[in-house]
Amino acid sequence: MRIVKKSDDRRAQWRAFWLLLAVAAFAAGILLGQAGAIGAVRESYQNLLSRWPGLRSTSLPVVTVDLAFADYNNLLGQRETALQEGVLFPRDSALVPADIQLENGTIPVQVRLLPGIAKHLGTDEKWNYEVLVRNDALLAGATQANLIDPADNNGPNEWAFLEAVRREDLQTGDYQFVDLILNGDVKGTYALQETLGPVIDRDGQGTPSVLVGYDVEPLLDSVSYFGDVGSAIADPVTNIATNDLRFLPIADIRDPLITDDPVLAQQAQRASSLLRGLQSGELSASQVFDAQKYGRFLALADLWGAAGILSPFNLRYAYNSETDKLEPVPINAAVVQPDYRVPPEAMYGDAAIQEAYASAAARLSDPVYLTELRAAIETDYRNLAALQDVGYDDEELWQALAERQAQLRRSLQPAQPMIAQLGSPALAQDAIIQINVASTINLPQEILGFDIDGATFMESNPAWIADGESYVDIDGERMILKPVAGDSAGGLRFVTFNIPVTEILARDRELDFLNEIQVQVASRVLGIEEAQMTPASPGLLENQ
Repeated sequence: MRIVKKSDDRRAQWRAFWLLLAVAAFAAGILLGQAGAIGAVRESYQNLLSRWPGLRSTSLPVVTVDLAFADYNNLLGQRETALQEGVLFPRDSALVPADIQLENGTIPVQVRLLPGIAKHLGTDEKWNYEVLVRNDALLAGATQANLIDPADNNGPNEWAFLEAVRREDLQTGDYQFVDLILNGDVKGTYALQETLGPVIDRDGQGTPSVLVGYDVEPLLDSVSYFGDVGSAIADPVTNIATNDLRFLPIADIRDPLITDDPVLAQQAQRASSLLRGLQSGELSASQVFDAQKYGRFLALADLWGAAGILSPFNLRYAYNSETDKLEPVPINAAVVQPDYRVPPEAMYGDAAIQEAYASAAARLSDPVYLTELRAAIETDYRNLAALQDVGYDDEELWQALAERQAQLRRSLQPAQPMIAQLGSPALAQDAIIQINVASTINLPQEILGFDIDGATFMESNPAWIADGESYVDIDGERMILKPVAGDSAGGLRFVTFNIPVTEILARDRELDFLNEIQVQVASRVLGIEEAQMTPASPGLLENQ
């Protein structure tokens, strides 16, 4: 796609826009029903773009969809049913035959309105469509794709996010912008989004990987049953549209492409088995997912405010036969939502994924990362933004991402990472300094040690644990304090350390234990380098 700088002549753009409408109306009224009608509209539209440079700085590829009259009416009937029920069910959304013209070639396809929540089926007629290619053909290199109103995905911001995803060695479908003409009606800019089939090329070298995911039908059933999305999600009994997708059934992937190939069939069986193990609790999340990639995926979602990325509509998992793990494959994200943060349950309480998330979040929240990303994609972003039907300001995007970076940095350096309390001073008579520690955050922390009176630092020692050992994981030389209990009814989980005074005096004989000793606990969020100091509050005298 040829890209040049955006024209500043706004008046010329608007004049051309209204002229374009006139051409479209004329072509629709005179040519429809005659042989070559759609091609004539397409040719008139492309000629106008080429002859009036004020309309756009450059032209997007033009996608022309030609549907028979009866098939288009079929889609309209599906829309009416969907608006009544609030959702468009895949089982009720029949595919109809169509032809698509792209880059002077005609491709046979099947088309339907995009299943899901019916919010995109409004009166503006800029509806979203699902496209399946027929006869082993390809549409822009894809066998299946969605045509999405860019306004539903925050325009070029979605494209920028997916570029960031690829730079993190994560897979996703291709995403480009086109101008759509449907049955002679100019629909304007659309995103042509590759949705990825049941099998993908995992490494770009022809290595096939089966995609698995969760079935969205129960979610849609619930939305239809409750009447709207908000009521369904708010219901206190059912687990609907949660960020923990284990409450949904695994999608059926009995596709001929898989079932007819013994290797792929075995992959599909193993991939589904991994998800079932996660659902049942027999397998931990890090046994099911590639922890490093899953952590990077969550950190990206957090940085970009990707509110839709964990939806079962938008997330698949690719099976890697070499690692026997699943890797996240996002499709849609609905990015740059200012109030969205990745919820703790998305990490499944798994320390390996939590550590990978924190490590990636620390790197992505560094201003240097954003500077490098901006330098890499800013020019393309500006050009794509100039081609949208509504305006987008790249400065707003980078400012929003900078603000979210600051949020991530604050998250990784919490104001109160833990509660630390000294035991009774009377324990000093037993030559012990007792410290009770409990996490107050949703990420694991490494307890580095204890600062005694600002003069002596005692590295953490598992031998000092007197109580609460089940709340600490010993990983080699690391002592990891587990996160706060996910269930608020569980309360704080204190770990008691008894530090022998003799070991402290062996480090510093000048400490005076006759006076009150100040103790601080040194810790850091697992996965980052920066340490924090938490003062231990004074202990109470026994029988006080």
